[in-house]
Amino acid sequence: MPSALQFYFDPACPWTWITSRWVVEVAEQRKLPITWQLFSLRYHNKENPGYDWIRDRLDDQYAGMRVLAAVQKHHGNDAVGRLYTSLGTLIHYDEDKHLTRLAEGIAAAGLPAELIDEGGDDSWDTFIEESTERGRAIVGKDAGIPIIVMDDAPHTFFGPVLSPAPTGEDALKLWDAYVALCSIDGVYEIKRGREVGPQLPPRPKVA
Repeated sequence: MPSALQFYFDPACPWTWITSRWVVEVAEQRKLPITWQLFSLRYHNKENPGYDWIRDRLDDQYAGMRVLAAVQKHHGNDAVGRLYTSLGTLIHYDEDKHLTRLAEGIAAAGLPAELIDEGGDDSWDTFIEESTERGRAIVGKDAGIPIIVMDDAPHTFFGPVLSPAPTGEDALKLWDAYVALCSIDGVYEIKRGREVGPQLPPRPKVA
C-alpha cells in the first residue's frame, strides 16, 4: 500500500474537486500525506477548441493559479492545500466562476493579503507550465486531471472521475480498488458513459 501520494489539480475543474475531496478523506483515514501539484487546464488546453466556451473563465481564474504557485514556493505544501480548499469553495459552491473574490480566498486560507499581487505576476507562468508538463508526462497529453501519483505504484491514470464521490467505508473500498488497479501491468483505460453532472460533496468548512 502507498505511504504518500501526489495530487495534480486546477481549482477550476469541478470533477477534480470532487476527486480531491475523496482523496482528502482517504488520506485522513489512512494517514497518507498529500503533495499538491499544479496542473493548468488553461495551458493544457490552449489549442483545444473544445475549451473555447470556458476560456475566458480560465483566463480570469489564472490569477489564482499564480498565487498558488507563489504559495507552493514560499509557504509550503500545507498552505497550498488550504488555499485549494478555499478557492475550490468559492468557485464551486459560491459560483465565483471568475474568481473575483480571490483576496477572500487567500484570507480564508490564513495567508498574507499581499499574495494577491502575485496574481498579476506572469513570471509564475513557467513554474505552472513546468508542473503541468510533469503531470502530462505521467498520463499522456491526451489525458488530464485529476491525476493521483502514489509512491511505489508502477502506474497511474487520469481519474477516477466521480459523481458523487463515495464516503466512509465506501471511500476506502474504492481507494483499495484503485491501488490494486495501479499495480497491474497492461491496464490503460476503464471508462463508461457519464449521464450526470458534478455532484459536489458537502461544502468544506473554511475560515
